[in-house]
Amino acid sequence: MTRGPLRLAGAIELMDQPGQNRDELESTLRDLAWLNRFSGGTRAILHELDRLLPGLPASFRVLDVGTGYADVPRAIVDWARARQLLVAVEAVDRHPEILALARRACDRYPEISLRQAEALHLPHPDDSVHLVVASLLLHHMEGDEPVRLLRELYRVASHAVVVADLVRGRARLAATALAVRLASRNRLIRHDGPISIQRAFLPDEAEALARAGGWSRVRVRRRLMFRLVLTGEKG
Repeated sequence: MTRGPLRLAGAIELMDQPGQNRDELESTLRDLAWLNRFSGGTRAILHELDRLLPGLPASFRVLDVGTGYADVPRAIVDWARARQLLVAVEAVDRHPEILALARRACDRYPEISLRQAEALHLPHPDDSVHLVVASLLLHHMEGDEPVRLLRELYRVASHAVVVADLVRGRARLAATALAVRLASRNRLIRHDGPISIQRAFLPDEAEALARAGGWSRVRVRRRLMFRLVLTGEKG
């Protein structure tokens, strides 16, 4: 049974809005990438890739949806290089300004290609990518969008989907509000951080959304620092 505060619906996160100042936006993306590493969000995805690795071919493709600054794709490439694996990562985002900044950040990562695309309407055939990843995207969805998103991610994956996100809760909200004030002076992060926690799902809610989206072999795990990882395997 779901416990805790009700999910905040209809809230506006500044990062979702177009037309942000470019320098401020780049600073925000850098801070978010650091916070994602520090809080274990990136590490949680890599842990799942370690677990899924035995079922993957020697050369495999990864699609990162809602990539933002493409910090997760860069971490995946570093992970693959350390293991002498051949990986190609496609990173997609809907915002052209964010993609332009991500391209510059990926200069030394030829394994990564970037493309503008809508998460709910991916321009990929069914079962066309080995692994599909989405980090800190699910909580941005409203109405029926969470189920639609998870169904779309699952559609294009041939092996597995890994979704990493936040977990809602009063204590988590208080801790996040304090952490973003201590860690960043950026107004976008200070505004959006607490709202993101309030928009997040609880583990049982996330699992129910995945099953409604047609996932089989669903696995949901709580991680440190208010994180969850939702995995759906195929085959």
